[in-house]
Amino acid sequence: MMVKRSNLLILDVIYLICMLVSTIVSFTLFNHALISLSFWMNLVASYVAITAIWIYARFIMQNMDRFKRFVPGYTALGVVLVSYLICVMIYTLLTGSADHALRWFVLLHTVTFAIATILCGIIMIYIHSLRSHEANEQTKIEDLHLIEKALQQLLHTMMQHPVLTVEEERKTVQSLIELVKYSDPITPDSLEKNDRQILMDIELMNSELANQYEAGELVNSERIASQLSQLRFRLKERNQQILISKS
Repeated sequence: MMVKRSNLLILDVIYLICMLVSTIVSFTLFNHALISLSFWMNLVASYVAITAIWIYARFIMQNMDRFKRFVPGYTALGVVLVSYLICVMIYTLLTGSADHALRWFVLLHTVTFAIATILCGIIMIYIHSLRSHEANEQTKIEDLHLIEKALQQLLHTMMQHPVLTVEEERKTVQSLIELVKYSDPITPDSLEKNDRQILMDIELMNSELANQYEAGELVNSERIASQLSQLRFRLKERNQQILISKS
């Protein structure tokens, strides 16, 4: 954390130096045009460009993990900001003659700023779309992981009461865990509801078994075997549908 703070402090110092240098250079080279609109337009535009790059750099430094996941998008955003700064610096060279065509000079600055803003907006929408897609994919992976955990809990419940559980049933649950472990973790949208229903059925089965074991009731082995067989069929059918959707 100390390293990150020191890096941010260095970045802040560099930002202040850039702002100071930009101010000194502008007032030194174009002191004859201090009363012109083009001078102040260039100065404000340079402040905006430098500040935008500073904010961008701070964001990247504070969110390096996010940057690594979406390198193309954030890199494109940086390219747009740097390009805008370069354009502003080029326009600054025209300060001396800009007053002769002030209307076109204002239009040039406005169009450049608008294009940069639109491009940044498009890139941010693209990054947001990727983030939403990633979050959705992570949720789908988590659903299958929860199914595996539920089966492991079911097996744990059975292992706690070996006398009341048939060995074949425990083996069946173990095979189901292996089946889930090596299943495709990315569930299509059409099968999400099916995965959640499977999870709910396993949790319900585990809850019923635990209550029966605690109450000392006789467990219906045929019903358990039928439920496990149905679970196996639904999981296999799920995997087959995923293969079909990808073919």
